[in-house]
Amino acid sequence: MIKFFRRIRQQLLSENNFSKYLIYAIGEIILVVIGILIALGVNNWNQEKREQRLGDELLVRIHRDLVKDTINFKNDMIRNDALREELKKLLVRLYDGVDNIEEVQNMSETWDQMLDQAFSPNDNTYQSMLSSGTLGFIRNQDLKDEILDLYGEYDQTKVLLQSISEWMIGLASNMDSQTDFIKFGRTVSDIYTTPEMLNDSDFDFLNQKDSPEFNLFVRAMSGVAFYQKVNNSYRSELIKKCNSVLESIDQELEE
Repeated sequence: MIKFFRRIRQQLLSENNFSKYLIYAIGEIILVVIGILIALGVNNWNQEKREQRLGDELLVRIHRDLVKDTINFKNDMIRNDALREELKKLLVRLYDGVDNIEEVQNMSETWDQMLDQAFSPNDNTYQSMLSSGTLGFIRNQDLKDEILDLYGEYDQTKVLLQSISEWMIGLASNMDSQTDFIKFGRTVSDIYTTPEMLNDSDFDFLNQKDSPEFNLFVRAMSGVAFYQKVNNSYRSELIKKCNSVLESIDQELEE
């Protein structure tokens, strides 16, 4: 093709016909421009296809993360409900009177489980998208806004629950500093190897319902109960929002 155009150009030059040569030159320029535009169009189309494919892959990953979150949130709620029932039993035993060290150790074991209430959603994909700037690969603006709102809700929930957790840990720390209850934890009690180190007098406060230490213990349990209820309330709302985003992602991927 190049040789063909070169022959035409040389023939026009040999004929010394400037007007025809000018027309030819303009035509050749137009053909080159058209070729460039076609190449750019093909390149842009390929780029859009790549971005579309990446956007779909990111949606699949977010979908997977949200499915895990809904499962984890439900399990957390079940666990909190079970711990709340254990807390009710603990308080009943407490008000009935504590008879021996083994009973206090069982209380301590329940108490340790109640303090483990971390909020840790699966947001690695979302955070990676923010840091890499690939969030723009999601073409559906409404869906993108829905995802942003959900993870914004995650962040707000994390901050709020962290604040309540610090308050709850403060109650627990105050109880530990004012009583010997911490000595009965199964991860601690083995270091007390003689009756002088660990004996019935260490839990006397649990049988003195009018004492400040007893009231402090009950208040710490109440703080845990409050935190459990708040945890479950926020997780319940997040499950609804996760399910809504999951439906939107399913619709987008089907299209």
